[in-house]
Amino acid sequence: MEKSAILHQSDSKFSFPVSDTKAVIRLRVKRDDDIKSVFVIWNTGHKFWQSQLRTPLEIKFRDALFDWYVGELDNGAPGYSYLFEITDGDGTVWYYNESGFDTVLRVNHAFEDNFTVIFPNKADTVTPNKRFEGRVFYQIFPERFARASHKTNCSYIDMDWNTDKPDNNHFAGGDLVGIREKLPYLKDLGIGAVYMTPVQQSASAHKYDIDDYFSVDRMFGSIDDLRALVKAAHELDIMIVMDLVFNHSGYYNPLFQDVVKNGSKSKYYHWYFVNGDKPDKKKLNYNTFADVWMMPKLNTNNPEVQDYLCRVGEFYLKECNVDGYRLDVASDVSHEFWRVFRARCKQVNPDVFIIGEHWQNAESFLGNDQWDSVMNYAFKYACERFFVEKRYDAEAFCNYLNAALMRYKDGTDMMMLNLVDSHDTPRFFELVGRNKSLELLTIAALMFYPGNPMIYYGDEIFMDGKMDPYNRKCMRWDSKEYDSAEHRVIRRLLQLRGNEVLKCGRTRIYEQNGLAIIERRLGGNKLSLAINFSGRDVALDAEPVYGYNCEGNVVRNEGFAVIG
Repeated sequence: MEKSAILHQSDSKFSFPVSDTKAVIRLRVKRDDDIKSVFVIWNTGHKFWQSQLRTPLEIKFRDALFDWYVGELDNGAPGYSYLFEITDGDGTVWYYNESGFDTVLRVNHAFEDNFTVIFPNKADTVTPNKRFEGRVFYQIFPERFARASHKTNCSYIDMDWNTDKPDNNHFAGGDLVGIREKLPYLKDLGIGAVYMTPVQQSASAHKYDIDDYFSVDRMFGSIDDLRALVKAAHELDIMIVMDLVFNHSGYYNPLFQDVVKNGSKSKYYHWYFVNGDKPDKKKLNYNTFADVWMMPKLNTNNPEVQDYLCRVGEFYLKECNVDGYRLDVASDVSHEFWRVFRARCKQVNPDVFIIGEHWQNAESFLGNDQWDSVMNYAFKYACERFFVEKRYDAEAFCNYLNAALMRYKDGTDMMMLNLVDSHDTPRFFELVGRNKSLELLTIAALMFYPGNPMIYYGDEIFMDGKMDPYNRKCMRWDSKEYDSAEHRVIRRLLQLRGNEVLKCGRTRIYEQNGLAIIERRLGGNKLSLAINFSGRDVALDAEPVYGYNCEGNVVRNEGFAVIG
């Protein structure tokens, strides 16, 4: 038994309450280690020294390096004291607690030695946002999604809707009324939430260089159009999530222009990071996002900036009744600011859903004090390495997906915004060589993985496009794909996602006979997805309830099966 690989920590992703009395316990050990059994010995904190309960733990998740034993503690009382009993391959019994390993169970030393589950204060317990749990998200780039049927403000339009060569400085005329008119389409598709890239006043097509945080861009309409969109969406039980850009403003934002004009005498000078008296875009003597002169970085450590940006968040919650925010470049903004921002927004709407942009492990931002969710690029990485790069086989694919789940607490995992493409990445359909079968396998995995699946506008009709700006083509409403068999498969997968088992069931992910299996359970119900990218046909033990590239109980290569 490899003791150095064994790890557990109190009050962490290894040990956390999920209700007033129930707690989840995880123990990490070396993968395939010589261990016969693992038990957790536990009781309510003040009772442990008198009597102990003994609960077996099972391996529920496996990644490339570790096995994860998982179990639940619940005897109807809050807060527990516990340690682990591990029997190794030669029969030696080890007791593992905060003091390390021992061959003697020292009950009278529980207070100083044992792990503990803290009293489950509601404010600290991470549970899924029930308004959003399991909903399918649909990301929209407003400038390119839909143009109002009776649009009057057309003077700025200078790009053909169906061009294959879009760019960020020309405009096709998409707007908020156009989105509102397409809400029935989204509802019929199975969409439960819309995430829109920024809609505030800006000179660009993408609107990530904001000039006025408190207005809707005139190209898109008005604040009344945003209110009407949210109201119409809510009538169809569709949530609306706005994009907020707080890491940086636009160069032409009056706040920054005051600094450009007045330099260090500007009252907004300390709202930015300027090296010298005045900003000089040629010398780039001010901090920016990614060295882009048009995006000067805001000083979110400044209390005045914090208050200003919090008022932006409060404004759209109060005035437009939006349901949540996706936070751009959120990992470059301080933890302190996000704590303040969350608290201010929660005072307006306790159910507001806050999603951070972070491309790696975001554990330090997640929980109950900053973000509820993150754009889960880990899922995209797994799919790229499996379906595109062929760097992973089915086992490695499952290992990585399991490792991603073990980064966070269960409640956070159920709120992840899982994706394979977005406005910031090449279309996944492009990455898989425009192979419809591989795109369908990916979307199937997306629908079965825990959290909130997100598709990018046009994924349902196999829109292609390399990196920005080609991933931002206008929606092809006249596409022949609407009549294709593959489009019907996508619709069926989205309908399946409405099943409560897939929305909030427990998860098990593993490889079997070359297949990647994602299994979900809720009560006595179970649905499993078997993905075949093994290069050969594989026979299942049972005939699937639904499948693609299947014949009877045989799953063809580049096919999948849904097993009830």
